[in-house]
Formats: sequence, structure tokens, C-alpha cells
Amino acid sequence: MKNASVFTPVNLAMRARANAARYPWADEIRQTILQQAEPFLRFSEDELWELMFGCTISRSWMVWSNGYCPACKGDVPMYNWQINALEHPWKVRCPHCQAFFPKNDFYAFYRSGLDEHGVFDPARADRALLYNLEHPSPEDPLHRFGVDDGEGYVEGDKRWRFIGAYLIYGQWKQLVLGGIKSLAAAYVVTGERDYAHRAGVLLDRVADLYPTFDFGTQGLVYEGRGRSGYVS
Repeated sequence: MKNASVFTPVNLAMRARANAARYPWADEIRQTILQQAEPFLRFSEDELWELMFGCTISRSWMVWSNGYCPACKGDVPMYNWQINALEHPWKVRCPHCQAFFPKNDFYAFYRSGLDEHGVFDPARADRALLYNLEHPSPEDPLHRFGVDDGEGYVEGDKRWRFIGAYLIYGQWKQLVLGGIKSLAAAYVVTGERDYAHRAGVLLDRVADLYPTFDFGTQGLVYEGRGRSGYVS
């Protein structure tokens, strides 16, 4: 059983903690690290474990590489969609009109399709959940506007991959990788085991699913297949 960090020697961790107790500049760095880790203390262990997703939804580096907002029609190319996974999970935001997409409760749809291994299976998911929450009546012409089942919102020959991009920038980079890095750093500067344990929960789930990822066959760049990579 390990009792020391792989990447940070014990003597360096101890020196960092001593510096934080002695020098204001070091304590300021320590406080910043703890602030970055704090959101991940609010998750239960089950919630941390569930942050990691399976490979069954296409990931995309762009919502639409040369696209626009379907609400206000303002240009939103490449990487300009706004994503804050902690404040607005499973949503991307137009930088012009501030509209959130997708318009459906994708998380509810996602959870309805989880199999016995906690991996999303589109065939299991409840498609009755695929409607615009702002226009719940089936008679409303906007009932399906902005709705994404994981493979994008389609309007004629146009496709916006809201969830596909969110998975890379939000769920993967901000929550899973961001959580691991923030919690690990907080452990180094405090020695408090809860931080390390929580990082371990995330790493354990990543290890479960990582071998199933192949970005070359599952991911998209500029609306075409990626060449290499795993999650992203």
C-alpha cells in the first residue's frame, strides 16, 4: 500500500507546507489552491465517481467550427461557446445572447440511459425527455428547438454538437481532470487525506473507462473524424 506521493517527494511537500505557514506569498498560493479544490469537496463520493462518462457519446472539439447561435444567429465559431461545468453542468452558452444549450434536460436523459456499469447506452435512454424545457407542449413549434440527444441538435443540414463539445471542455477538462489536479494539489499543500481520497475516486473511475476510448473512431474535429487520442 502506498503511503507517499508519486509525483511530489515528501521533503518537497513538507517544505511547501512550512513555507505556507511562514511566508505570506506562500500562504496566498496555498489559499488559491484550496479555493480551486473547494467545489470538489461538495460532491459526494458517488457524485465524483459519476463525473466520468463512457465513450458512447461522440466527443467534438467544436460545437460547429464555422457556426452560429441558433437562437440569435450571432457567429460563434470554433472555441467561442462558453462552458462553466460547475455552475452550469451539461450546458454551453452563447457569448452574444447568453442563451444556454441544449434546451432539454440532457442530464435527466443521460441518467435514464445508464447501464449496470454506469455507462450511458443511447438505446436505454428515455427519448420522451428530449424536448425544450421552455416549450414543453408538443404543439409548440419550438418544442424540439435546441434539443440534443448527445449527437447534436439538427436543423436541416446543420448540426450543433452542444453535448459533444461540452464533454471535452466541461465534463472532461473542468470536472474530471480539473478535479483530479485541484484535489491532488490541495493534498500536497495540506497533507489532508480527504483531498487525496477524492482524487483517487476520480482516478479509479477514469481507469475503469479509459481503455474504451479511441478518439480516432469516436471523436470529431472540424466536423470530421479525429486522428488520434483517447478521451479527447
